[in-house]
Amino acid sequence: MSISPYSLSHEWSLHWTRIPSNIKRSDYINGESPKERKALEALAAVGIIEGAQLFRLFSLDKKRLKRMVMEKKIVWHEIHRNQQVVPIYTIGINGAVIAGLNDCYESNYWVEYKIEDVLKRLLFFQLLKQFPESKVVPAQLPFSGAIQFQGKPIYLYVVRGDVNDLLTYLKWRGKHFKDRVIIITESIRHLLPLRVTAAALKVRVALDLDLRDDIEDLQKHFYFLDESGEFISEVEKQG
Repeated sequence: MSISPYSLSHEWSLHWTRIPSNIKRSDYINGESPKERKALEALAAVGIIEGAQLFRLFSLDKKRLKRMVMEKKIVWHEIHRNQQVVPIYTIGINGAVIAGLNDCYESNYWVEYKIEDVLKRLLFFQLLKQFPESKVVPAQLPFSGAIQFQGKPIYLYVVRGDVNDLLTYLKWRGKHFKDRVIIITESIRHLLPLRVTAAALKVRVALDLDLRDDIEDLQKHFYFLDESGEFISEVEKQG
């Protein structure tokens, strides 16, 4: 059976770039590029993104990314998966100004991220491909972020490890939480503790391995809770 590229079962290590505490914003910041602005706003909402995702989602190639690093719009880091180097990026001090974060930006915010925190955010952007032209908006924990789709938010929760944080959130906020939710997980069995709680939610489930670049219509691969409390796929439902 294939293993998700974002599975915790891989051997992971994070290699952060640390920014000096006395770093200053530039006097002049070029924020005229619509592609850069859109990417920076999404990055500000979620926190971290893979280099390949910046190219695929926002058409920012390696040459452009290198220039954005030099301009302090983004900060380059590495995450290693089984000795494979994966470039990842966080928002920089000048990029924060373009994205409207100039009053609340904190340098080195990323050093608090654990491996699972990074993977959850990267999976958020894997899903975003299925919602072109949608606006990325921030969401409070335990959600990785939200997508403004057809005028309403869709909140994204990623399972890496247990689901206790979501269960706790829904225990206290569940009665008032009426928005749509997409859950990403490696396996449906990881969602078994959620079956009772999720019954009251507008929830769809996507598997890691269905977030591949060659999947044209992810909605055909979504799972949902049926009347008996079991997660079944849209394909099974139609069958």
